[in-house]
This record gives sequence, structure tokens and C-alpha cells, in this order.
Amino acid sequence: MGLTLLKWGFFLLSVGTVFYFGWKKPSVLISLLAGAVALDISITWFPSLGPLGSQLGSLARLFTVGIIGAALWRLWIEPEKRRKLKVILNHFLTRALLIYIAVGAFSFLYSLGRGQTVVEVSRLLTLFLLYLSICLLAERKHALLPFQVVHWVGVALVPLTLYEGLTRHFIWLGYLAEGTIARVNTTFVDPNIFARYLVLGIVANLIIQYYNAETRKRVVYFVSLLGLMGALAITLSRSGELTLAIVLVLILLLIPRKRMIQPIGLMGLIGAGIVALSPTVWQRLLTFRKGFGALDAQREYLWRVSWAMFTDHPIFGVGLGGFQKMFLTHYLSYKTVIPYVEGVSLSHTTLLTIAVELGLIGLAALVWIWWALVRVLRGCTKHRSLAGKDDIDRNRLERYIPGVGYFLWIVTVFISSQAEGRFFEDPMIWISMGMMLCLLVEVGSEKKT
Repeated sequence: MGLTLLKWGFFLLSVGTVFYFGWKKPSVLISLLAGAVALDISITWFPSLGPLGSQLGSLARLFTVGIIGAALWRLWIEPEKRRKLKVILNHFLTRALLIYIAVGAFSFLYSLGRGQTVVEVSRLLTLFLLYLSICLLAERKHALLPFQVVHWVGVALVPLTLYEGLTRHFIWLGYLAEGTIARVNTTFVDPNIFARYLVLGIVANLIIQYYNAETRKRVVYFVSLLGLMGALAITLSRSGELTLAIVLVLILLLIPRKRMIQPIGLMGLIGAGIVALSPTVWQRLLTFRKGFGALDAQREYLWRVSWAMFTDHPIFGVGLGGFQKMFLTHYLSYKTVIPYVEGVSLSHTTLLTIAVELGLIGLAALVWIWWALVRVLRGCTKHRSLAGKDDIDRNRLERYIPGVGYFLWIVTVFISSQAEGRFFEDPMIWISMGMMLCLLVEVGSEKKT
């Protein structure tokens, strides 16, 4: 009884927080959502909510609903928000996202699992509303706040990471500690998703460091950076380490500044030291030498069956959300042909999932989204070479750096999702797209004035 009351108390406090910031400072809710994404464990903190649980059953879901509700209220009372919404809806990135959702909705006509297709389309529409809401509520003065929140939430999880890694006592999903390798997950449902969030925190750290010339602050952030790297090593996530390596190369290409090269160079040296001193990390990394099929039997089986499903339905796919049902009804015979892994029926690779479920049309829609994101980034960078000539150009540079950070967040989630799925389902990409577009839309406003 006491535990139930405690859960209700936490839930009501969370709802009160959403209402307060939704009324007073709705732009702050965006950053709170970025922090709440790290708390998958919050599903155990809330009481049983019945049918509402699917929408309000975790902090991330609650903040998502709060952001959408705050945006609807602002649309009702502020005419300028309605004008801004028209601009957003006509933007090429918004149109690209709508095309992808439309492709998924169209697949209902031929999907083997139509019920799951409806669920997936509903989820995409909810996250699309989140994207629109962020575009409406985000403020340029808070452009760095999501980076601050993600960075410090990641740092706050470092002590818990060390505790779980040293003691093998996990506070949640203790079965992950069983076996010869303990995959630390802290507050996340999966160690690879935790590793993904740590990479997001590392990117945030580097973006924030760009704005800090004070030696004391840079030392604090560099020590924090080392903590995030150490936690990433403890997760033993190969996808996380590969993602970090790719993202660091991209950040050097997009922000070629001395203030970036120094911390990244030191990170590389320390990372090499961690690998050299940790046989377990070294052995995990060695699996990359044998190719993707050698990572583990489960993924090898999934990839082979996924390829068979794609080649059988190359144009339209089997329908959004239809991967598992098609797998279990039409392709179980493959277990007599290739090595079979009991209980495996869900894809963990975003590109394969989209290829199987939506075919070449879905892949083309995904490419269009990436093309639109690159165009948005180019819009933020268009005048960065003129920085320092006048105030407007300096303002554009100020938009460019956060724009790079949010773009790299999307890249991080995409690369990581090739090993653990959860790309469009991750609120971080919708936060990032909304913040990028907010920065670009404000540039457009300045041009008109």
C-alpha cells in the first residue's frame, strides 16, 4: 500500500511539473524530455494507469504529451504561432516526414498485420506532433539547454555505471548481469541504448565546450568527458564505440576548430589506453574483424531472413510493423536451412526493418528525409564564413554550432539503430529535427525583416 501511494505521489508530482512548465515556460519542457529519455526505468515508478498507461506510462511519454498539449494551447491563444505553423508545414523537411508517414499508412492496404500497422502509424503521428510542437515552442535562447541536460544526465549516470560494473548488482533488469559478460544498462531497457545516450552526451559536451573559453570550465567539462567515455567502455557496446568513432570524425569535419581538435585528440589517446588495458573491451572490438555476421548468431539469423523477406517483397515491403508477423508465419521454414536462434523474431537493424516493411519506396522516403536534413544544416551554415563582419553573421554562426550538434545527434541515433533498432521511435531525433528547423526558421525571419 505504501509503495502504491509513493508511486501515485511521484506521478502527480510529474504531472504537476508538466503543467507548470507547460503554462510558464513550455520551451523548457523540450529539455526535460531530453533528460527523461534516459529514464526507461520510470515505467516502474508510476502506478498502474490502465488504458492511459500506453500514453502516460513513463516520464518520456508524459513529457511528450505535455509538449504537444502546450503547443496546442499556444496555437489557440497566439495568432503568431498559427502563422509559424503554416511556415513549418510548408517546409521541405516537414513534407519529407509526412511522405514517410504516408508510405507507412498506405501499407495498411496490403499489410499482413494491419493492427500493428495502425499502431505504428499512430506512433509516428504522435512523434510528428511532437516535432511540430517543438518547432513551435523552442526558443533560440534555449538552443543549448537540451545539450546541457543530456550531458549532465549522462554524467549523473556515471557513478551508477561504475557501481553496476564493479558489483554486478543491477538496479533494474538484473538478468543482464548474468553470464561471463555483464552488460551495464543503469536506467535503460538495453545496454546499447544506454551507450547511445552516452554518445549523445559526449557530442553535447563537445558542443558546450566550444562556447567555453574559461579554463576552469573547460577542465570541468573535460573531466566530465572522461567519465562519459569510461561509462561507454563499461557498457561493452560495440555499436556505441563504433558510433562514437564515426561521430567524432564528422564533428571534426563540420567544426574544424582548435577547440574541437584538442579534446577529441585527448579522447582518442585515452580511449586507446582503455582498450589496451581492458582485455574484455579488446575482445569485444575484435569481433568487427570477422564481419557483421560474426557479431552473434542472433543477428546473423535475422539479417539472412530479412534479406529473404526483402527480395520477396522488394517494392512495397510487407507493411509497416509487419516484420514479426511475416517472420513467424511465412519464414519459419528458414530455420531448417540456416542456423536458427530460438525466440528471435524482431529486427534490430533500422535499414533492414524499413527495407522489409516498406520496400524500396520506404528506403527512398528515408533518403529524402536525410536529404532534407542536410539541406536544413546547409541553411544553418550558409553564412558561417562571414562570421565577425556584423551582428547578423555572428547570429548565424551561433545557430550553426547547435545545428551541427543536433544533426550529429540524429546521426548518432541512426548509426546506433543499425544494431539495436529504435530510430524513428526515439524521441531524440524528433527533438533534434525540431530544434534544427527552429534555428533555420528564425534565420528566415531575420531575412524578411
